[in-house]
Amino acid sequence: MELDADEIGLKDALNLVNTNKSIFVWIGGWTSTPLSDLLEIGKDKVVDANPYELMEKESYPKELKQYDRPIFVCHHGISSYELVKELSNNNIKGYSLSGGTEAIRNLKQ
Repeated sequence: MELDADEIGLKDALNLVNTNKSIFVWIGGWTSTPLSDLLEIGKDKVVDANPYELMEKESYPKELKQYDRPIFVCHHGISSYELVKELSNNNIKGYSLSGGTEAIRNLKQ
């Protein structure tokens, strides 16, 4: 599967996060498996965010601004993809994790 410039695959995403060049941003609300546990990474490599607050330039979290392109994650990759497109209108860059947590779960099966 070919990704566009706003999507990132799991392997590349983990590489960026593990080298402290990016961070995972969970925008999917409630989930039965915390993203850090699902990815088997430290809880410091994942933050939760409200996607509606992210779209407001004034309320965009300062801790995310330190990263060139945070990696936004949702359940299926659709909401995070749309969020990344919307953020680009405010000159904020990010990646959407392709397939979201469902793709991660499918890889682990």
